[in-house]
Amino acid sequence: MTSRGLLFDDATIGYDGRTVLEGATLAVEPGCLIGLVGPNGAGKTTMLRAVTGEARVTDGCVTLDGEPVASLAAGRRAQRVAVLPQAQPIPFSFAARDFVMLGRHARLPRFGGPGAEDASIVDEMMALTDTDRLAAVPVDTLSGGDLQRLTLAQALAQQPELLLLDEPTSHLDLDHTLQVLDLVRSLADKSMAVMAVFHDLGLAARYSDRIAVVAGGGIKRVGVPEAVIEPDLLAEVFHVKAVVGPDPVTGAPAVTPVARDASLPAPSRGKVLVICGSGSGARLMRRLRLAGFDVTAGALNLGDTDEQVARALGVPVVALPPFGAMDDAARSRVERLAHASALVVVAATPFGGANFGNLGAALGSGRPAVLIGGPMSARDFTEGRATHLVDDAIGHGARVVATDEEAFAMIDAMLP
Repeated sequence: MTSRGLLFDDATIGYDGRTVLEGATLAVEPGCLIGLVGPNGAGKTTMLRAVTGEARVTDGCVTLDGEPVASLAAGRRAQRVAVLPQAQPIPFSFAARDFVMLGRHARLPRFGGPGAEDASIVDEMMALTDTDRLAAVPVDTLSGGDLQRLTLAQALAQQPELLLLDEPTSHLDLDHTLQVLDLVRSLADKSMAVMAVFHDLGLAARYSDRIAVVAGGGIKRVGVPEAVIEPDLLAEVFHVKAVVGPDPVTGAPAVTPVARDASLPAPSRGKVLVICGSGSGARLMRRLRLAGFDVTAGALNLGDTDEQVARALGVPVVALPPFGAMDDAARSRVERLAHASALVVVAATPFGGANFGNLGAALGSGRPAVLIGGPMSARDFTEGRATHLVDDAIGHGARVVATDEEAFAMIDAMLP
């Protein structure tokens, strides 16, 4: 590994006889933003404290440009490393600008005070963090968000080569969250090394070059966001079933939690087949599973929203290739699912040639049926075949409801 920047090399880290992390290996090079994610108490903050000297490295080493951080004198460390801590400092009653000026102290001559250059740097950092308007305001009267941005301005006034951030947006509104992270991203792009603790996985994926997952007493995985933020790892580390897909704006992985492991009961109620697609069945499948129903789904294309939600919930589906149409084998499998069900539900999804077999298999099973949504004719792209099937099912007693909520209430009553 490179000796430039921050390096954790097989490091064991803890506090006074209590080990928190073992075998931690991670490089934070200049020009790179590393995001640390993981459960509460896993050791993310401990990694930052290993750099500042607040946590002990008892085996392996942590170095900055090849020099063990433990050997850095306090003044030299303050010149090279700046920290935005998780807990905000308890401020004294002095002006915000004086608070930011404290970041220059490590750069001042031993017996000298701040000069024009120091004042210019402080003004620049306050402008970058949108805190210049607060210059004369006593810091002990400020909100948590304003104080957090002032603390970042103070850290940047140190002109560090390494910036450590512990939940840098925990007190910020949406506007200032983006402002701060855009600023930090730009600093990394200009060659600063940055290591930041995130609880928001979406923000971590959006702003980080690489993500390190801290869990189980070590670093579980390191990689680009697309390789790390994926459903199986989220289930293993956070015990949450989730759907992961590209953010429509940034392309970074975006996480939609579906359910906590602990909230999903073992199926104890009747079996329900949900015919859906393109997200039309996601909410109903989730609600049915949380209520203890044994849910299956029909044929769904891999990558379809309903397919991803079904997979997260452990709902069996008949998997089709992306954009692929049903064939006779797929229809036969859906027919078997329908015949094994106590009830079939048809979500408010359009039907065309590619998925018509789903509708035919479900409504041809003779099982009680619940149909969701308005007239099928508005969603029928089969030259009337889907509408004919639905009308025939209604004639044989299928129930029609307008919403998922009404469908759930009916299923709940029909399958107690």
